[in-house]
Amino acid sequence: MLSAEAQVRAARSRLFATLGEVQERLKPSNLAQNAVETAAQGVASTARKGAEAVRSRPFAAAAIAGTVGLVFARGWIADLLRRRNETAPAADGLNKKTSAKPAKKGQPR
Repeated sequence: MLSAEAQVRAARSRLFATLGEVQERLKPSNLAQNAVETAAQGVASTARKGAEAVRSRPFAAAAIAGTVGLVFARGWIADLLRRRNETAPAADGLNKKTSAKPAKKGQPR
């Protein structure tokens, strides 16, 4: 009988210790800290894999970066090409035809 009671006390002690650990892990501050650490590890891992890919294929990485740059700059490039193809308006002066008759008094030309 004493052996059974000792086993119950030991089991209860282990249960309460486990509950204490679970409560500590489920505190909002600990959950937030674990989430930040996990996200940081994920970002670092992704950055490491990306750097390895660039080192192993530098020309492909440059081509992809150039393509992305052109996609982002497509509006700016289109504006430059549009302005280049526009004709400049005629300058005032010798090219402008004027009537030989003088304007009447009080009337604009």
